[in-house]
Amino acid sequence: MNTRIALLGVAHVHARSYAELLSKRSDVEVLGFTEDDPQMAAEFAHHTGLRHATAAELLALKPHGVIVCTVNAQRLQPVEWAASTGAHVLCEKPIATTEADAQTMRRACEAAGVQFVTAFPARFSPAVASLAQQLRSGQLGSVLAYSGINHSVSPDREQPWFSDAVQAGGGAGMDHIVHLADLLRYFGERPTDVYAVLRPVPEWVVAQHSEIDAAGLVTLRLASGASATIDCSWSRPQGYPRWGQLRLDVTATQGLLSLDVFADHLHVTRGAYQWQGYGEDLNARMLGDFIQVCRTGRAGRSNWADGYAALRVVRAAYASSQRGEAVGLDAGGNEDDLGS
Repeated sequence: MNTRIALLGVAHVHARSYAELLSKRSDVEVLGFTEDDPQMAAEFAHHTGLRHATAAELLALKPHGVIVCTVNAQRLQPVEWAASTGAHVLCEKPIATTEADAQTMRRACEAAGVQFVTAFPARFSPAVASLAQQLRSGQLGSVLAYSGINHSVSPDREQPWFSDAVQAGGGAGMDHIVHLADLLRYFGERPTDVYAVLRPVPEWVVAQHSEIDAAGLVTLRLASGASATIDCSWSRPQGYPRWGQLRLDVTATQGLLSLDVFADHLHVTRGAYQWQGYGEDLNARMLGDFIQVCRTGRAGRSNWADGYAALRVVRAAYASSQRGEAVGLDAGGNEDDLGS
């Protein structure tokens, strides 16, 4: 029997690639998608050939799994709807814009006995797996510092909601801190203090110019004694030959190592100059893992706790930038301490 998947919301930039990858699989039936924005729904249906329906119509078909790709601030309700029908959940990141919403998601999924998977495709990178093995085996010695960048073109030219503070919950910080925060967690690191500076940038960088943050630098103190920095900026200009870059440099007592998750690319000139990626499709591997979650009920490679931990770093970064001082991440995860 094919695994039945429904997409609840398609506002996120990754929704179309998820739909295309799933539609190519002979063992998956994509039931359709929901989207409140009529223009976005029409465009998505045109490009993917999928059925636009209401959440009630799709959930009545008893999907095994649901992928939530709404705007950041509206992910709670689709997760609750999916859980109520017994569907496992793959949720875009950040999983929410507040810790309260994220905790409600956890309770809903636990009560229904369904798995919650956070969309962290970088965990499926062979380069990430190799670095994790070297760190865990002690080949690099003790880590002294991590220096990470997650840069891209501002996504609000295609999806204006990315620069809407209400719908997105923030700008580049909300969009880009999560990936590197999660990689640090995957490598066994736990942040204790966060200091951040998040700033708006000139109009030529962001399509819908506003005071939302589009450039940022986050500094983390880690429980291991190491430190980490995350440059989370939308710093690539329009027309840049590839979407962005996810890189992490590791300085340790026994060596230095640089991780570039999207290093495999060709230089292509076809009307316009582009960097064409090749090799492993990380989204495809992540979706394959989620399909196995739907079939077996086992946990995914990244779960609710991983998405929640990354969100806490994001929330602490915004609180730190607003206050102009470091913010501690207490073990209890008190949202009041994170600028709620």
